[in-house]
Amino acid sequence: MVQETEADRRIQALPRTRVAPLPTPLEEASRLSEALGGPRILFKRDDLTGFALGGNKVRKLEFIVGSAVARGMDSLVVSGGLQSNMARIAAAMGRRLGLEVVLVLGGEPGESRKPVGNLLLDRLYGASVQTIYTVPRWEFGTAVEDAAEELRRRGRRPYVVPLGGSSPEGIAGYLEATKELAAQLAQRSITPSRLYVPIGSGGTYTGLVLGAMNYRTSWQVTGVSVSRTREYLLEHIAAAAAAAADAFAFSKTPGSSDLCIEDSYVGPGYGSMTEGCREAISVVARTEGVLLDPVYSGKAMYGLMDHIRRGLLGRQDTVVFLHTGGWPALFAYEPATLGVD
Repeated sequence: MVQETEADRRIQALPRTRVAPLPTPLEEASRLSEALGGPRILFKRDDLTGFALGGNKVRKLEFIVGSAVARGMDSLVVSGGLQSNMARIAAAMGRRLGLEVVLVLGGEPGESRKPVGNLLLDRLYGASVQTIYTVPRWEFGTAVEDAAEELRRRGRRPYVVPLGGSSPEGIAGYLEATKELAAQLAQRSITPSRLYVPIGSGGTYTGLVLGAMNYRTSWQVTGVSVSRTREYLLEHIAAAAAAAADAFAFSKTPGSSDLCIEDSYVGPGYGSMTEGCREAISVVARTEGVLLDPVYSGKAMYGLMDHIRRGLLGRQDTVVFLHTGGWPALFAYEPATLGVD
């Protein structure tokens, strides 16, 4: 029997709104592996967290929204891109709990604001949607706090959700996911050397790295950036990991030298289609019948594919690909952009 640690007790003590059917499946991707001539590949299907069409943000929001409700908040303010997965899931979870939800969504000039993909679902869930131009991508100025202040003037008690859910509460979701994955692998006597995951704001990656280090897993967590530079992420993820380690009393904290981050697959920027991303979406759909998204998992999968082609991974290796979901964003792209006639 594994002895409960102080970190386990602190995480279990956190307020949590449970909506996900966990554990998510761990599936062999044997036809993909064969097509790539590479290692044994398994998918950790966090696209199947279920609630509001699923994705990694469900695990984070269980803790974040749980904290908001426990503190007596009656509304949520959420920021992100126009096709934000966090916004979609927060809108649905807020409605489930009777919370008012205000979304502040930013994009660059020329980016479609038509209600398609996640943006359509935001409106179906009845969230209040404010769209603004944000250049650079994540510079919201005072818009988020302005939205919260407007709710306060109306007598509401708003909770501002951290961008991407990258707070200790959000990170707790992927500390728990690390233990879940470790148990699934142990049950099948599988010892992977790598776990691949996309990185946006960094909360999911931070939780996985902190978990891998403190739970002594067999794998190195390889993050594939979909927007920010490696230098930016090394600094900010190390700081986020330190804050979470302190919050949960972990003995080990990853520094910059412990982080394996790739930023070679971003392309022109966040949400922009690349040839590699397009190929990855097509290959996975046609070998495994699994949909990747154009923003996160498509780029991360191409990073894995490129590592195989460059000889960084061989047939003797076993890797896990954490599918973070987000596939509703596919419907915001023109067919030709996805390589479909």
